[in-house]
Amino acid sequence: MIHFLLIDDNPNDRTFIVRELEREFPDHRVSHIADGASFEQALTDRSFNFVVTDYRLRWSDGLTILRKVRDCNPNCPVIMFTDSGTQEIAVAAMKAGLDDYLLKSSKQFVRLPIAIRAAFDRRQIEAERDQLLERERAARVEAEAQKKRATFLAEASQMLVSSLDYRQVLTSIAYMAIPAFADWCFVDIVENTVVDFTKPVVAAVTPDLEALVLQLRQHYPPAPDAPHGPARVLRTGTPELASDIPETMLLKIAQDEEHLRLLRQLQAKSYMTVPMNVGDRTLGTITFASGREDRQYSQADLEMALELGYRAALALDHARLYQEAQEANRIKDEFLAIVSHELRTPLNALLGWAQMLRGRKLDEATAAKALETIERNAKLQSKLIDDILDISRIVQNRIRLNQIAVHLVPVINEVLEDVRPLATAKAIEIESIFDPSVGLVTGDPERLQQIIWNLLSNAIKFTAQGGRVVVQLSQVDNQAQIIISDTGQGISADFLPYVFDRFRQGVHTTTRKHGGLGLGLAIVRHLVEMQGGRVFANSDGEGLGATFTVQLPIRELQLSTQPEPERLGTTAGLPMMTNLRVLVVDDDQDTLDLTSFVLEECQAEVKTATSVGAALAVFSQFNPHVLVSDIGMPEQDGYNLIRKVRQLEPDPNNAIPAIALTAFAKAEDQQQALSAGFQRHMAKPVNPYDLVAMISSLIS
Repeated sequence: MIHFLLIDDNPNDRTFIVRELEREFPDHRVSHIADGASFEQALTDRSFNFVVTDYRLRWSDGLTILRKVRDCNPNCPVIMFTDSGTQEIAVAAMKAGLDDYLLKSSKQFVRLPIAIRAAFDRRQIEAERDQLLERERAARVEAEAQKKRATFLAEASQMLVSSLDYRQVLTSIAYMAIPAFADWCFVDIVENTVVDFTKPVVAAVTPDLEALVLQLRQHYPPAPDAPHGPARVLRTGTPELASDIPETMLLKIAQDEEHLRLLRQLQAKSYMTVPMNVGDRTLGTITFASGREDRQYSQADLEMALELGYRAALALDHARLYQEAQEANRIKDEFLAIVSHELRTPLNALLGWAQMLRGRKLDEATAAKALETIERNAKLQSKLIDDILDISRIVQNRIRLNQIAVHLVPVINEVLEDVRPLATAKAIEIESIFDPSVGLVTGDPERLQQIIWNLLSNAIKFTAQGGRVVVQLSQVDNQAQIIISDTGQGISADFLPYVFDRFRQGVHTTTRKHGGLGLGLAIVRHLVEMQGGRVFANSDGEGLGATFTVQLPIRELQLSTQPEPERLGTTAGLPMMTNLRVLVVDDDQDTLDLTSFVLEECQAEVKTATSVGAALAVFSQFNPHVLVSDIGMPEQDGYNLIRKVRQLEPDPNNAIPAIALTAFAKAEDQQQALSAGFQRHMAKPVNPYDLVAMISSLIS
């Protein structure tokens, strides 16, 4: 609707004008202005959108009316309809912004609506033109801003990817926005799931400002549950924008008067905090702050800050992965060096004493010592290899458990008997405190023994001469709890979080006081967790001992326990196997010689072969009572041999007993050997007496 201001002292003229307006503009409204007061009120109300005015008024003139209307509403059309003007007045009025100038006459009254329509059309065209110009200007401004943002993001990205050093990337993140996007910036990083708000990475346009920001964070770090800033962004993962920072906000944030003073000194005008997210992980936050009145952050700035946060998170994650890869390589190289050292050390003793024995220049006591040393170091070699194989199975998730109901007291006691000589050699006292009422757990007895042996042998290894080791068994709620504590060298606070990691050892120098591969505790953790339990370590620090706690769930349903197999130790006497024919097959001549010697000592008749073909040739003529065969051999393996032997046998119900004697020692290797046709599986290295005992059990 058109709202006309009709400004004229002559009521008759106003009547004629209104009549013409009603003919042309059915939807309109007219406000009659005949004095200065009503005109000023109309200017205050600002409800009109067209003005028709006379020039000569008793209380004013047309040029004054035009100026006041333009001051109030610059886009409102104004037509001067008068019979008292001059050419000079008309020119002055048009220069002042008048839309049209008409002389009053009977003929001109009918032309007034046409002039009004034309003025409206011109104003509409001008408005559309102005809109187009404004859109063009806004588009240019936005294009320029987009170009600046793209350039800034490209430069920031270049800075972020310029290094894979973790600390350097953190510094680059802080400095990438200075000074183009912020006057100061600080980065808070999540380390081991927590944030130390007193140690941000800070960058600012001046060293003094940087020092002030750091002072504020060190003395007044935000609380983890703070309702604003980095703490809130870390909790929620959503950004925060404060376009303006009024005094009331400072009063709310300040923890005391000194804090308020420092905040005022900072003179922050606006800030944004954005998360650094990678996937569903928040690596930290970046806070951008401005101290300039002409740079108060907007939603567009926040969107760019979010993009910066995302790119910074990727760079930080890549740097962290690179650092972890470098650390993994270092640990791997270190582990290989340790493996070489640990395997060569017992080999040195084995080779040395073997050469001394070959010289036959040793008395009986020295020879006994030599044999004892050879046996001990061979067992050590076997243990090292077992640990390496266990770690390989853990990595491949191929460890299998034979779980039954187990009473822990006899399991622990058996391990105590094994390690007691080690403790006695160092004058270490072992104290055991058992609660006999502890319920049964479901687990693999052999693996439970391995867990306890690893922890106990570690405790003895790292405890000095004359120290003390305590083993406790108790029940805590529905958990069986084993605690092994010692008075040994302890664990540093820095190393404690990594004590169960693979290949980790507290000392990484050539002056290592204690042997081992650094695998035992990693194996412990995996085996405990596989059996539904958990293990953790505590230490007050270096030189203050360590405590390892294993918790295993007690089953409400008490399962029937299997009797523990008798342990076969080395005995002086061997069972006689007079006239027993044994065929031994192995491609390793040393193994053949040792096995033949042991069996012949038991009065067995032994034939040997180094391949499947040779074994089959001997088999048909020798007609053995027992077959002992390796698995891994050239051309054909032991599985082929046993299958062909079974085909040669006339009576499947009277098959020859067969033992797989092999270095393939995994549980699945044992199952494969039994499925192929062997009755027993023995893993190398084997105790010769155990082999004799197994043969005796097969033929009895």
